[in-house]
Amino acid sequence: MNILVFQGLLLLLSCFGQPSMATQHPSQIEVPQPQQQQHRIISDEVVYSRWRKIIRRVVQFPAGNTVDFDIVDQKGTGAVTIFAWCSKTKTATLVREYNPGCHKSLHGVAAGLIEEDKHQCDPEIAARHELEEECHLQGGRWYRLTADGATVPMDKYVVTEIAAYLVIDPETVSNPRPLDAEEDIEIISGVSVPEIFDMIRSGGMNLVGGWACMLAIEKLRELGEI
Repeated sequence: MNILVFQGLLLLLSCFGQPSMATQHPSQIEVPQPQQQQHRIISDEVVYSRWRKIIRRVVQFPAGNTVDFDIVDQKGTGAVTIFAWCSKTKTATLVREYNPGCHKSLHGVAAGLIEEDKHQCDPEIAARHELEEECHLQGGRWYRLTADGATVPMDKYVVTEIAAYLVIDPETVSNPRPLDAEEDIEIISGVSVPEIFDMIRSGGMNLVGGWACMLAIEKLRELGEI
């Protein structure tokens, strides 16, 4: 074979016979993302209203069919949870509160609604007020446990969304804000992390309380507190 022809074949192989850079580095390939399906609210009708509302929501699904849902709404613009931690004793301050839905007294964290007139729709103001009302604590170092601006839906059929907080080393308040009339709360201090997980596993805490505790414990580990 002529040497020039042989060199030409080698050149062609080098251009077309080797994997491309995209093949060698799959992470550089732009993978098309599936389009988000759209669900459209057709109507909202309040069918019951007291402390909470029941909304009949009619939604059109992507396939074109419509579905009726019963949705629960509450006063306010959302809700907050607050996990209070003492860095000296390595324990938390929880509450024990009557839960009318399950007709049980369960452990949990300080929590409450974000009310427009009391909190100016600010979740941190609401969190500080609820901590004082329910745990008789104020001040300390505060950490938001959900991403900046993010809130988490309470439940599949509930409008309310939650922002969670951790506070480290708050101080006792001698003359705290009063509880709401419907609240029956006992303050439980000195609760260890293993005790908290026992409460979660045994059904001694509701889902929102357990979720808030686990977010806070994860943050405490990140901070080197535990």
